Amino acid sequence: MLAVKIKGKQWCTIVAPKVFGEKDIGKARTAEPQSLVGKRLILNAIELMDDMNKYYVKFKFKIDAVNGTRASTVFDGFECMQDYISRMVLRRIKRIDSVQDLKTQDNVKLRVKGLTVMSKKVRTNVEAKIRKYVVSIVKEEVENSTLEEFISKVMNNEIKNRIIRQGRIIYPVRNFEIRKTEVLKE
Repeated sequence: MLAVKIKGKQWCTIVAPKVFGEKDIGKARTAEPQSLVGKRLILNAIELMDDMNKYYVKFKFKIDAVNGTRASTVFDGFECMQDYISRMVLRRIKRIDSVQDLKTQDNVKLRVKGLTVMSKKVRTNVEAKIRKYVVSIVKEEVENSTLEEFISKVMNNEIKNRIIRQGRIIYPVRNFEIRKTEVLKE
């Protein structure tokens, strides 16, 4: 039999999107760098942004291009870890979920899933008012922001604090979190 030489593998550096400062977020060893295109990568906020306050957030990235040995990524979404959500939602507490498909100013289509936690069980009409209020605020924030601005608002707790502070007019909101965001394909 003839021995066929296999092409050697090389290391490719994976780079975060511009939103996160284009810093190196990992390395991948591959024989063909173009085979990395389309692969997904999940990173914790602590590793990505050195932010201990957002330990419960996982970011998802998708490799979209490879230039030599540098693989660039695009933002593909984020979500809260399940154990964090489980600690928020306890017994005798009302959980109100909301799911919206929205477009940012830079035409990125997002599915935003919010979680509102009330301090105790509430009547159906109060729950409906809170859900309507949360949906309107999240819609306003997403549609009046670019993807970068939306991510920074979520990471700085701007949206969360606004909903908790202004939602008290309807009923005391114990906590709010955007628990998941997905980038949708056109």
